[in-house]
Amino acid sequence: MFNEDKTIAAAQKVMLEILQEIHKICVENNLTYWLEAGTLLGAVRHKGFIPWDDDSDVSMPRADYEKFLKIAQKKLPEDMFLQTQDTDKEYPLPWAKIRKNGTLLVETGNEKYHHGIFVDIFPYDYYESEEVIKKLQWSRTTKDEKNKYPKGSLKRIFAGLYANVFCFASMRAIEKKRLYLIEHRDEYTADKCQFFSYAADVGYVYPNTVDEILPVKLAENVFEGFSFYIPNKPDRLLEATYGSDYMQLPPVEQRKTHAKKIGVNF
Repeated sequence: MFNEDKTIAAAQKVMLEILQEIHKICVENNLTYWLEAGTLLGAVRHKGFIPWDDDSDVSMPRADYEKFLKIAQKKLPEDMFLQTQDTDKEYPLPWAKIRKNGTLLVETGNEKYHHGIFVDIFPYDYYESEEVIKKLQWSRTTKDEKNKYPKGSLKRIFAGLYANVFCFASMRAIEKKRLYLIEHRDEYTADKCQFFSYAADVGYVYPNTVDEILPVKLAENVFEGFSFYIPNKPDRLLEATYGSDYMQLPPVEQRKTHAKKIGVNF
C-alpha cells in the first residue's frame, strides 16, 4: 500500500523496483533470500509497504549473500549501485545496500557516501545456542540504553556508568565472543547449529531457529501485487519481533518515517 504522500510513494516505488531486481538475480542464480523485518510485516499486514515506511529489507544466508555481492556488481542495471565497504570507502555499515542512482534518502546526516534510495541486504549466520544470542542481545541493549536519554542528563550518565563500569567484565567477555563469532563464522553451519540470525557484526541478533526461516517459500502476489520469497514461518518471526498484536496498526503518533530527507528526481 503506497503512501498518500507523493514523495514517500515515489520512494517506495523505487524500492519496489530494487526489490524486483534482487528477486530476479537470486532466482536466475539459485540464491536464497527472503523479505525481512518491516518489509515482511508490510507483506503480511498490508500486502505491500507499511504506508509510512521509507526503507526495505531482505536477508540471505551468508554463503548466498557473498555470492550475491559478486554477481550483483556485474548484473545490476546501470542506474543501481551495490554499496558495501569495498565499493564505497566512506560507507560505514557491515551489510550491503542497493541504491538507486539519481535519488536521495538521507538517514542520519551529511556523510559523504552514496545516499540514493535503497534496499538493505543483511547476511545471516548460524549460532550454536540460544544462550549466546541472549548474551549478545543483553550486551547491545545495555550499550544502547544510555542513548535513550538526553546528552548530559543524569539518567544518561548513570546508564553509561552501569554499562562501562559495573558490567565491564561481562561486556568484555561477550565482546570477545562476538569477535570470535565474526572471525570463525565459517565454522558454524546448518548441520551443527539450531539458531539463525543477523551476523554478529550487524547489530541485534534474535533467537530464530533455522526452521522458522528455511526453507523459504515463494508467496504469490504478496507485496504490491508481486511475488517474493518469505521465511518458512513468517508469523512466528513477526510475533517474536513485533509482539502477538503485530497485525494491529500502531498509534498514529508512532507512524513515522526514518529519513531526514527524500528526493526522487535529480
